[in-house]
Amino acid sequence: MAYSFVMIIILVLLLAGLVMSYFAFKLKREEYRNTGKYPRGHYMGQGLAIGIAIGIPIAIALDSIFAGYMVGLVIGTILGSHFERKHEHELRPLTQKERELRKKTIMIFAALFAIGVIVFLLAIV
Repeated sequence: MAYSFVMIIILVLLLAGLVMSYFAFKLKREEYRNTGKYPRGHYMGQGLAIGIAIGIPIAIALDSIFAGYMVGLVIGTILGSHFERKHEHELRPLTQKERELRKKTIMIFAALFAIGVIVFLLAIV
């Protein structure tokens, strides 16, 4: 019973994150059409996505999801920082709507993280 309740909460939070992602992409596309520039953090996100994709085979090779994920995050952070510096002239500050949407997204993923930690701790006990 408790397990299915937790899974429902996780599903609802993931769906909320999916909806937020849709609006974030839509807003980013509209602002790009208006300004011709991406918001700060755009290339960092791309670098992190590439890094995590690199980390997946590393996780399989090391037989450790955690190690592969961490290696992928480090690689992604390095790539993202490099891309951000390289394309500095193509970036613009975040608009107020983008800042608000980013705050909501962070809250959703913080809730998912907290639930994950709680479930992990309950599974250990």
